[in-house]
Amino acid sequence: MNTQLIVRIGVAALALLIIALLWNMVKDAGDGMKLVFVILLGLTGGILAVKYLIPMLGDAVSESVFSSGERTEQDEMTKAAASIAQGDYQGAIEHYEKMLEDKPDDPFPVAEIAKVYAERLRDPQSALKALEDHLQSKDWPVDDAAFIMFRIADVHITHLHDYDTARDMLEQVIGNFPNTRHSANAHHRISEIEQIQYKMLVDQRSKNAASAAAKL
Repeated sequence: MNTQLIVRIGVAALALLIIALLWNMVKDAGDGMKLVFVILLGLTGGILAVKYLIPMLGDAVSESVFSSGERTEQDEMTKAAASIAQGDYQGAIEHYEKMLEDKPDDPFPVAEIAKVYAERLRDPQSALKALEDHLQSKDWPVDDAAFIMFRIADVHITHLHDYDTARDMLEQVIGNFPNTRHSANAHHRISEIEQIQYKMLVDQRSKNAASAAAKL
């Protein structure tokens, strides 16, 4: 029980005690005094209800609406962020895994797990394994499946520089989800890969030409 709730209960109990004492003082008085007491009681009760009772009910409603699942998710996200800030990357992964246990249909935690593996632990293969295992674990809705597939392609592009495998994954997105925004995004990403590969080819040719000229 938190301190604020204890204070509210204490104030409410004190108010009831004062009301009881006042009633003992006026119960033998005339009707006019009793009417004044009832009016004052109503006003006091209204003030206490607005200040203490309604907030208590609001807290109770919030408690039921944001139940253990929502709170657990927020707590684990906070703990994962704190672990990353402290350099405890394996601990962050464990917190995301707990989120995944609570919400196995949510692709966000596994994407964060892959991100920690790839960016923090410099282990893109473990990142790919986490994503691929998750992708193959069930038949995903279109948006979730595409989300995971794009994350797989990103790991191949950014961390492994394996553009051909990334392109294969993006072509799977196009083939599996034609005429969708995911297909359009995959086409755009493939164009970016082609630009990267073309730039790499030009740079390599320039290096080869410079090397050949140096030998003359």
